[in-house]
Amino acid sequence: MSLSAETFLAAQDLVLRFWAVVDEVDDTPGAALFTPEGALVIESFRAEGTAELSRYFAARRTLSAERQRSTRHLCTNLRVLPGEGIRLAATVTVFSGTGSRPLPLEAPSSLADFTFDCLKTPDGWRFREVRGKLVFAGADTPDLTKAAQAAKGAPA
Repeated sequence: MSLSAETFLAAQDLVLRFWAVVDEVDDTPGAALFTPEGALVIESFRAEGTAELSRYFAARRTLSAERQRSTRHLCTNLRVLPGEGIRLAATVTVFSGTGSRPLPLEAPSSLADFTFDCLKTPDGWRFREVRGKLVFAGADTPDLTKAAQAAKGAPA
């Protein structure tokens, strides 16, 4: 599918803002990046709709603060995929650590392939779905079972 440069840049900006929210360098509520029915799916984890996404992002932020855990998600190889609407794919490399900054630089904690289904809405570009699949998982890769419980509103 051929996209205009303006459309590609708008979708790319949405993807990069998502990772800034995940890494807590942008205070935008994570659920605001999705359509009301939007979904975040990573392996067996699924948060769908504004309420579940809001709970997931809030629980992630709380857990990061409690553990003094910092992450940086490097989004590379962003490319357009064929299909309906705007669909992008990327490789995401995650660095993580706990404690006071600056943290010691270690090997990436995980690497995953992601797809981003983007939709232009009256409020701007939003995700219909973000889907991730781990390729490499290290010792500091989070437990997605706990993330799923938080998204559903169950005690972690």
